[in-house]
Amino acid sequence: MWTHVHLPILLWRKGFDLLHAPAFVAPVVSPCPVVITIHDISYLLYPSHFARWWVAYLRSVMPPAIKSAAAIICGSQNSKRDIVRAYGVTGDKVRVVPYGVDHERFHPRAVLDREWAMDRGIRDGYVLHVGTFSYRKNIPILLQAVARLRTRGKWQGRQLVLAGSGNTALKGGRQILDSIRDLDLGSDVVLTGHTPDEHMPGLYAHASMLIMPSLYEGFGFPVLEAMASGTPVICSNTSSLPEVGGDAALYFPPSDADLLANAITGLMQDSKLAEQKRNLGLEWARRFTWKETADQTVEVYRDVARS
Repeated sequence: MWTHVHLPILLWRKGFDLLHAPAFVAPVVSPCPVVITIHDISYLLYPSHFARWWVAYLRSVMPPAIKSAAAIICGSQNSKRDIVRAYGVTGDKVRVVPYGVDHERFHPRAVLDREWAMDRGIRDGYVLHVGTFSYRKNIPILLQAVARLRTRGKWQGRQLVLAGSGNTALKGGRQILDSIRDLDLGSDVVLTGHTPDEHMPGLYAHASMLIMPSLYEGFGFPVLEAMASGTPVICSNTSSLPEVGGDAALYFPPSDADLLANAITGLMQDSKLAEQKRNLGLEWARRFTWKETADQTVEVYRDVARS
């Protein structure tokens, strides 16, 4: 009600020139031009992964909001293709503005809070996953890969740290916990729960690698944040992830636990490969800054204001 009733009245009373809605939802009717950021269309591609009320809400408000928007911003060319295909908008209405990395926070020298890490039971050499507990993150395939490495004697007593938690609008958390139990990985997996922002830079920088096996991502922040932290990355070869990771990441099909296990083994056993990916990641991540994101976003504002 606030978004679709109170906000338009406020915009009209105060005489605003433009509204930017940075997270999908915008007023269906607005007295001023609207720019919407649509990060992805996962709610259309994977509706069963979300709570029904959330999917129903987005299905009802997004088409008219997109139709009336002056411009749409997204973070990747893959998301642009999805939006154009799903909503039938013209390509010039959708502007790709890659997101950035806070390089003052995410860097190889970031310090891990040892007291917090010990409290969570985290040991050195851990493998890291960052993300909410949802189907789309495809975490069970990562757990299967870890179980296979352990069976082959190649896990070497490491830990898989899952930095994230569930969300009431998303489904899939129960399956993750069930997989940990069924694969007998209780001693190999650390569940941090919600990780406060201040601990994330150190958690990235001290990981042996980051793994992102997602089925679909509109951008994939953990990929770049890990690279900026000097941590090698393995991620799935779907959606926007190859676009975001470039040549700096290792890729695998998200349904293949064996290929993921082989990629993990490669980084664990080949120090030259790990160092190469670490250096490529640092160089690649430098291309992504919030200053550049801001400049391109302001240019969208200017184009809308001039039209």
